[in-house]
Amino acid sequence: MLKDKDVPPIIHRSQIEGKELPRSLANCYSLVRMWEQAVPGSEMMVMSTLEKEMERLAEEHPEHDYELLSAFQAYLLYTIMLYFSPRGGPSLINDKMMITLMELAFRTARNGLFCAAELAHARPTWESWIVVAAKRRAVFTMYLFSSVYNADRLLPNFVADEMRGVYAPGNKALWEAEDRETWSREYDRYLLRWEDGMLEISELWRSAETGSAERRERIERWVQSADEFGMTIFGVCAHIHGC
Repeated sequence: MLKDKDVPPIIHRSQIEGKELPRSLANCYSLVRMWEQAVPGSEMMVMSTLEKEMERLAEEHPEHDYELLSAFQAYLLYTIMLYFSPRGGPSLINDKMMITLMELAFRTARNGLFCAAELAHARPTWESWIVVAAKRRAVFTMYLFSSVYNADRLLPNFVADEMRGVYAPGNKALWEAEDRETWSREYDRYLLRWEDGMLEISELWRSAETGSAERRERIERWVQSADEFGMTIFGVCAHIHGC
């Protein structure tokens, strides 16, 4: 995020390349940099600043879908950073923070995880697709992180059945398209390639169709165009479900 100037796979590049970053993401980049570059002895001050920002995100209720998404993305990045950072650790993340993370995920998903055009098998606007695609990636990441958190505490994990029917993320050409024209061209190809309906995340879970010729063909077709994030999702599902 800082070292290679790239963006995390839950944030679309257009979200940070505009004239003005959403406040939540602007603060996130500044605080991540502060955390990574903290001088020994200043950790408590930095942690206090992080906690105040996380509390602000939890207490504010933006009305705009884009702002809701940005707040959720920022909070998710903070929890992951604190949990896995050598100077942080699991002890910095508690049940209250995880509950807040899930609440932010709910607020973000409440306005929908699809574009109307997607459901009609048509091309949506680039802007609307970016929002729902980033939503899906962030929510899936939240579930993966929750599974790690629960496993570390010997708590039960569960299949996120409420995500059944949500499209599997990871199309590399669409996610990395640098402009509207390129994205539109790639999306038209995507529609032709998936005339039988987009792959749903639940198709990577064990079911009566697991191992069937049709299911294997659809999964292989999806894998061929998946990016690193998509392959991570596939690897986790294959390990758990044997898809």
